[in-house]
Order: sequence, then structure tokens, then C-alpha cells
Amino acid sequence: MELKDSARVVCHECLRPPKVCFCDFVPRPQIATRFRIHCVQHPNEAKRRALSSVPLLEKALSNFTLEVSSDPSQLPVTGKKLLLFPGPSAELLSAADLSPELMLVVVDGTWKEAKKIVQHSADLRELPRVIIQCDQASLYGVLRKEPMEGCVSTLEAVAQAITILEGQEASQQRLLQSFRQLVAAQQAYMEAGIQRNLVYYNGVPKPSQHIQTALVSLPFKCNGERKWYQFYRIDRTLTQESTTYHGEPTLCTYTEAVARCAEINQGLTRGHRFAVRSIDASQELQK
Repeated sequence: MELKDSARVVCHECLRPPKVCFCDFVPRPQIATRFRIHCVQHPNEAKRRALSSVPLLEKALSNFTLEVSSDPSQLPVTGKKLLLFPGPSAELLSAADLSPELMLVVVDGTWKEAKKIVQHSADLRELPRVIIQCDQASLYGVLRKEPMEGCVSTLEAVAQAITILEGQEASQQRLLQSFRQLVAAQQAYMEAGIQRNLVYYNGVPKPSQHIQTALVSLPFKCNGERKWYQFYRIDRTLTQESTTYHGEPTLCTYTEAVARCAEINQGLTRGHRFAVRSIDASQELQK
């Protein structure tokens, strides 16, 4: 590990701080695959200091290319290409998809960023889509929250794709073991920071940021128009989308509906909270 001088001292190879350098975790020799893997990474993801699996993936695989762009332009014109991304037409990846000229394209970033990349790229939109079935939770654990069930890190998705296409688990296990070591090192570093704070604050945890409860104060008089409102939640998985409703529609003002929605959402975590809309708005959305 070589260090370079900067405001934030980092390893010259993996660009991580020395205490969370992952160079020792990189599989050696590099893992060779019988197909090419091309990762399109959103520029915001490349700038984040949050732990990312792609730098490890880039160093671990010999047949891996990385394009940091919100508008990919490095896809070859010829050859078979598959996009590992959910969608209505996406099919499960299978060993039959493997061919000598195959390029598996993956998109890295937050869920919102990844969707924007695919939506705004004509080249990516035209590619046949495939998905993988993930039954285990991401190895990220508490370090990064996945947007929905079935989502895993880019490294974990690529590792499983290798197993599916090549019919062997050795490469997947080597990648996952390296990622486990990386995550464990990051978690240990964070825990050490918590312990240092405990010592500094005489055993009292540093005040943490509390999740604010959404409270809506109703005015003394509600002069708004009374309408029928419903409380709903959009539930998404990798393959489908559904709407869940809370109770029956309510006749009230918008202010009262928002206050009621805040009460419903108390204690609910992100991804399980409800929103409110008028029945008229709901009907317009369905047209």
C-alpha cells in the first residue's frame, strides 16, 4: 500500500483511507471470466465517500471495464449484449445466455441514479434485460440500505451472474469473501470511531441525529375544500409494482388528510410509509 499526500490521506492503489484500505483483500491472481462485464457508474457514485463495491470489483476481475458516465458511449456496436437491470420485459439470466462475445452490462449508483441512466440512454434501453434471483440480504448490512427486497450490491450481482453463466461457484465465493472482508474492515473502523466518541464525551454517546416525527398542526379553522382522500403506498420488487391502501377513503380537507397521513406513518420505516392523494388525482393517474 502506497500513500499519497492530500488533505485526506488515501492509499495510492484503492484510494481508500489507510485504515480501510482493501488492497490486501483483492483476489490474486485476478479472476478470469468467459464473458466481458461492463459497468456504467453514475458520476455521483464515483464521488461518494460511502463504501462502494465497484472499486473492488474492478481490481478483482480481469475482464471488467468501468465507464463513469450518465450517458454511456463505450458499448461496442457488435456482439451480444445483455443489461442486468429490472423491467417488465426482463428475463431470468441463465447459462444459455453465455456466448464467447457476450458483454454483461451493469449500472452502478443509487436506485434513482441507475434508473435515470437507463431511461436517458437509447443504447441501454434497446438492450435485452436480464435479472437474477437474490434470496439473501446484501452483505452491506447497515453500511448501505438497499431500495427494495431482492436488491444487492453491484459486486454481489456480478458474482452471482458469473455462477449462473459459467456454472461454477468458485469465482463467486472468492468475490464474496473479499467483499465480506472489506465490509468487516469498514464496520470495525466505524465502531472504533463510536468508542472514541464515548471516551471523549465521558461515556455519553455523541448526540445522534433523531428521526423527526412528522407532526402537522391544524389551523383553528379549516377552510379548505373537502374531498375524498386515500392513503396508499407503492410496493416495488425487481419484477413488479403494486399499490397497497390503508383503510377506506376519507372525506376531509387536504390539511386534515396530511395530518392523518402523518399519524399513520408514525413508527413506519422508509419504504413502508404511506402517501395521500385525492380520489380525483388517483383516477387521473389511472387514465
